[in-house]
Amino acid sequence: MPLPPVRQLPAGERVLRVDWLPGSDRLRGLCHCGAEAEAEDPTAMWEWLLAHPDHPAGGPEEPAPPAVLPPPPPHVVTDPRTIRVRTPVPA
Repeated sequence: MPLPPVRQLPAGERVLRVDWLPGSDRLRGLCHCGAEAEAEDPTAMWEWLLAHPDHPAGGPEEPAPPAVLPPPPPHVVTDPRTIRVRTPVPA
């Protein structure tokens, strides 16, 4: 997927670029050699870019997702019945 046109791109032969993909937690990196990759971890993305010319095809390695997701934080109400019966807070 090519990068969209930019308004201003820094001049130079060795420009590395990381763009945030709106609507997601993903980053897209573009190396000055033309290689592109996507990742969630900014550190992994920059390490991949700075490894030129030895960066692996396909982008940085993504960590494996956890086998079991942790419970949501206590401030998140996930049960609609709880939302309907909660006591209003006085103003």
